[in-house]
Amino acid sequence: MFSGKGEGSFFMSIYSKEFRKVLAFNPYPGTLNIKIEDNNLVNEYSNCLKKMKAMTVEPPMIPGAKLGKVLVYSAKLNDLEVYIVRPAITVYKFDVIEIIAEKNLRELLGLKDGDVIQVELEC
Repeated sequence: MFSGKGEGSFFMSIYSKEFRKVLAFNPYPGTLNIKIEDNNLVNEYSNCLKKMKAMTVEPPMIPGAKLGKVLVYSAKLNDLEVYIVRPAITVYKFDVIEIIAEKNLRELLGLKDGDVIQVELEC
């Protein structure tokens, strides 16, 4: 797990109404970032997402802003329901998993940079 560039918080605030329409709650304004170190797991994760049903969050209409759709996938983290987000426009490749939830997962689970965590997907 690692700290991102702070962009997740910015974009979550911009997209908050759109996420609420899809998820029926307002996600915490930030993402939990997980780096997959093993290339085999990166491929497994990528293939799994391709098999899963994604929800689509449409970009908000902001004049002059270039925003893209966000694909959202259900997942579990420590028995908590969380969501993986895959923005159409992102700096991350498939070796990074961005997770959102209703609460601040770092605080709720006592996580810090460098912690190893496991995300469960149903693919």
